[in-house]
Amino acid sequence: MNNENLTIGNLEKLRLIGDANADSFIKQVISSYELPYLNSFFKKLIYNNQFNSDDTPTEFKDYINANSQLPSWADSSKIQLAQQAFARIGPSFILSYFCKSLPECYACGKGAEVLYDTGRLTNHTRRRIALTAQFVLDVMSPGGLEPTGRGIATSLKVRLLHASIRYYLLQEVQKGTINYNVETKGYPINQEDLIGTMLAFSTVVIAGMDKLGFRISAAEKEAIVHLWKCTGFLIGIDENNMPADYNSSIILWDEISTTLDEKTKAGIVLTRDLTDFLDEILHERILKDVVPILMYALMGDKTCKLLEVRPPKYFNPIAFLTLILGILLLKFESKGIMAKIASHYINLKLLNALEKYIAKGEDTGLYIPPGLRKDWQIDNPITSLFSVWSK
Repeated sequence: MNNENLTIGNLEKLRLIGDANADSFIKQVISSYELPYLNSFFKKLIYNNQFNSDDTPTEFKDYINANSQLPSWADSSKIQLAQQAFARIGPSFILSYFCKSLPECYACGKGAEVLYDTGRLTNHTRRRIALTAQFVLDVMSPGGLEPTGRGIATSLKVRLLHASIRYYLLQEVQKGTINYNVETKGYPINQEDLIGTMLAFSTVVIAGMDKLGFRISAAEKEAIVHLWKCTGFLIGIDENNMPADYNSSIILWDEISTTLDEKTKAGIVLTRDLTDFLDEILHERILKDVVPILMYALMGDKTCKLLEVRPPKYFNPIAFLTLILGILLLKFESKGIMAKIASHYINLKLLNALEKYIAKGEDTGLYIPPGLRKDWQIDNPITSLFSVWSK
């Protein structure tokens, strides 16, 4: 296990490997149950201790119980440390996810093609973005991987959602509805893509938080990577392809992004949809240009140009006011206290907006556990802003 050098040497082969375990289960249940029933079942599966409820079909219970255990190498002390760090700096984690992690995934062209084609099939692009943010919250919240938490249940739903996407996408490919070549682009949501997702939600987000100026200790960085390795195991990543530690995860991400980064229509459209979504839910004039400003600050010119992130309108006086509040001080990293305050304000606005967000008539508002609401002082924004000084 944890031989990242072996993994790097086999990334191309990993693009042809999916998740046979979940794929087999989804193929079985789709042939036995109507799609509305499946959607209803997974919508009701919220907490980790719901796996054996009386109304759960036997085959569902068998599959879930067989695949809902943390790996044997899971370290509860590291998981708790990662979740404690999230309780302290979680809003910046979410901001880094939206303005760095997610668009950097879109820069990986081949994986972006699957997301783009799936969006064309479901037309639920914004709903997917909101639900992915919920996935991060469920896993990273203190106690999220305990029986009374939500992280394991959500991870299983993500794993089976991926299997469903593979099933329906490949069916559309066979029909000729979708033009997707497995040999050149890889198996949909393959092992390399899953590993990239795991690293994007840990290593890449950490890099973003460093730029935002929030202190994260070496032990906390290791713990966050460990938590996401455990989560990666739950969503179907082969444990033999996991990076050994934080430094190894940086090397592995660099290899994946260097190999896969390319300018594609899919990446550009997905990034535009993400930016439009964030603009829509932030909707304050003073925050008009804050999304592209943050993306350029956190990702750099090269990746932003690859994704055609719109250039910030520096001549806009409202945007300029946002700049002098401290956004551009991100370049000073940990020295930018004004950047921390400004970004924390944006974080609070973003979280509040996501809580109330409704996508196309569907209730997809973000659920923030009471403990995190208290830690982040979401309902007391002035107090929350002053608390940034100690983070």
